[in-house]
Amino acid sequence: MTRHSLEDWCRRMSERMWARQCFITQGCLDRYCLSASATPESKVVLYRAPPGYGKSVQVALAANTRELELESAVYINTRSCPDSCDVNGSLFAALVLYQLEGVESWRTIKSDIDTIEVLRNALCNAKKTIRICLDGVGEAKHTADLIEDLICETPSNVKFFIAPSRVGALPRLSMMAGVVTYGADELVFTEEEVSELSGMGGPEASNIIKATGGWPALVRLMCRTPNPNLPAATWPETRSYFRDNLLTALPNSTRTFLCNAAMLEVISAECYGYVYKTEEADREITFLNEHYALLAPTGTSADRMDMHPVLREYLRSLFNTTQRERRSYVLKRVAFWHWRRGEYLHSINAALEASDHRWARVVSDSIILDVALRQGEIEVLRTWFGKVPARTIKKIAALSIGYAWILYFSQQARQAEEILVSSLHPSSRGVGDLDEEGWRELVNAIGKATQDKLLESQVLCQKWIDAFGDRNMVGKGAALTCQAFIASSGRHFEELERLSHRAAVAIQSSNQHYAFIWLKTAEIQGELFKGDIARARSVLLQANKTAEKIQVPKTFLNKMFGTLELQILHEQNHHLVTQESAQASFDFALNYGVTDILWGCTQAYSRFLYHQGFRDRAMALLEQSRLASCERELSRLNILTKVQLAEFTLLNNEELGPPILPDECELTFLPNQNQAIQARMALVTSMYRLRLGKQFGVAEKYAKQALQSASAISDARTRIAAHYCQALAAFALGSSKSAKRMILDANLLSEHLNCHFTRLWIKEALLSLSPLAQDLFNDLPDDSEAKATKDPDVRIEDSSVPPVPGNAHSTITIKQISLLKCVSNGMTNREIAERLLVTEDTVKWHMKKIFSELKVTNRVQAVTEARLRGLL
Repeated sequence: MTRHSLEDWCRRMSERMWARQCFITQGCLDRYCLSASATPESKVVLYRAPPGYGKSVQVALAANTRELELESAVYINTRSCPDSCDVNGSLFAALVLYQLEGVESWRTIKSDIDTIEVLRNALCNAKKTIRICLDGVGEAKHTADLIEDLICETPSNVKFFIAPSRVGALPRLSMMAGVVTYGADELVFTEEEVSELSGMGGPEASNIIKATGGWPALVRLMCRTPNPNLPAATWPETRSYFRDNLLTALPNSTRTFLCNAAMLEVISAECYGYVYKTEEADREITFLNEHYALLAPTGTSADRMDMHPVLREYLRSLFNTTQRERRSYVLKRVAFWHWRRGEYLHSINAALEASDHRWARVVSDSIILDVALRQGEIEVLRTWFGKVPARTIKKIAALSIGYAWILYFSQQARQAEEILVSSLHPSSRGVGDLDEEGWRELVNAIGKATQDKLLESQVLCQKWIDAFGDRNMVGKGAALTCQAFIASSGRHFEELERLSHRAAVAIQSSNQHYAFIWLKTAEIQGELFKGDIARARSVLLQANKTAEKIQVPKTFLNKMFGTLELQILHEQNHHLVTQESAQASFDFALNYGVTDILWGCTQAYSRFLYHQGFRDRAMALLEQSRLASCERELSRLNILTKVQLAEFTLLNNEELGPPILPDECELTFLPNQNQAIQARMALVTSMYRLRLGKQFGVAEKYAKQALQSASAISDARTRIAAHYCQALAAFALGSSKSAKRMILDANLLSEHLNCHFTRLWIKEALLSLSPLAQDLFNDLPDDSEAKATKDPDVRIEDSSVPPVPGNAHSTITIKQISLLKCVSNGMTNREIAERLLVTEDTVKWHMKKIFSELKVTNRVQAVTEARLRGLL
């Protein structure tokens, strides 16, 4: 190439490349965590990830220099060249020199070797920071060698940003010092980045991440598709992207391999070779990993590979379209391969998708019970059992007992009892072996709890533990977990703690996933019953971490924990709740939730809808729950629903007469469950009397009844509402100061426990019921101090609040914590007394108690010690 033609070529290529750089970076998010500023000490930033992860964008953004006097940049994108393979070492050097210095540096160049040498000298003598941004390089060996040489031989002010043409290109760079590598895990979008990119809020951003896995190309498509609520693999934009930008780049054999591999439960060379009768899988997996990184090792084994779920779903649909006649055959071979290896859940999944139930006839007792009772794949088995002929189920005792278990936890108790009876038939295969380990008795005992027959279930579970617990550890873990859940539902929190420890030991020893989910559910539910929302969230987060560590299957876990998270989020910050997520949790609870789970979800969702102004939908939701209670004969759920309906009716001002509440004689449940219902009924009655505007003494009496019942069972949320009702009644009767103090106490309690919606709900309810409420709330002091205590990590204790972790013997109360916060803000005793609506003598008395408890002698020491203990 002559000098003139070389100059012309460099000019044309540079213009193309920088035009491409401008286009690529338009509207793109400048991600600081991946930028040059994030790693100023690094010599090379290397981007290795599958297509569509924004590698080219990051290289193009790196070429944007902001201080021209101090920085200069070179940008080379091989896609701008007619044929990237023609860009050898000397042409590469000429192109870099042209972008750095123009044609002036070529005057003394006489050969290709001179061009490379001049480039070396120019980079070594550069005073500025030079960014060499290379996109798509690495195929040509001489060019790759030159790049590596320049990296090693140039000073630290010459920096390289490289997205190789394939994932495995430039392999030696990863071993060099000063090289930072960003892979798919770093290049995926976070919720914050999605919010910034799309302008959507937290819940919408979270939904985008869940739908796309954070794959940048899919995130972009979801922000633009008119069908964002459909599965990502079905969007026309996604299908076009995968077809035109991904599959067409693959060789035919690799494209076929990838499409076939998507049909496997677990992608491995051994499984692929068995299913498709080939020995080429190892080669194809290696090729895919080196060039495209479309498969990644699973966390459990380097031999087993994972594929992005959206890509897998798309490829499965493509397989079903192009190879429909082979689909069932392939899936049956997948099922049999996993069956031979003892991986029964994968086998069931594949057989279920193949619509093949025939293998059920040869199922062994331990397999179906293991999948049902230990692994708890309720949803999968429920679908599969629906396709197995009834006569097959009745002939095999393990199938009958396993199916009964599935039905109990699917809220189909009548059918479960019928199936359980059929398992007693003498002709059923394996009856004797199953009876020796007490499987039928266990399913019956725990099944009673799903019907809300908790006392009967408690007795049967204990009998089972005494008879079979020593030789059936899986069953023992399930029985103890059931007892723990009953203790939680019955508000026996000390008993819950004791049983939780025993159940955890049995669960861990038998690696029992399903019992783990229900045990953690019982613990979180216990905190929700107490109204300690901050603690409930802490237990939920810890449970998720533990589940990740011990690899509990996520499908059922996420949905069950989602029903609890709805209640927690609704109390902490109801603005973050979406109707879509709440509806999904309610649908799941309706199908798989026992009384406490379904009711907790129903109450939170219905109040959320009512507060949002969707009153008819809120009432309809409660009616749906009530109908379910009648169909399933769940009388406690029926009564709880009636009480909430009565409250909504009262707030709607639909009835002038007394609210229609259940009769006391209908309360035939556990004692503390009865008290919880009585507290709610007394509260609704108090609200009704307040609405009448002339029976404030009676309203106060019912509010006190609600407060007494709620305090007896440590129900902080009902206590808060009862305090508000009692305060309004007292205010109407002329006890203004007493009323303000009650409101202040309730506010402090709600802030400390994060019961924010409860406080908002009862306040708005009273404002709608009585014009006096506005006068009361207007006359209250500024609650900025209460807001200052809003810290989910602060733990306090009064007569109904659990002690601070690590401070089990603390007697510091909520009011004393609030007083300490005032002290930490520099307030005097008089100012504290005015804020907390008490006398100065009361403040002094509390300070003495605080000094004694914290073992300090002055206010500064008290604040310091309280912070050390986590009280402030």
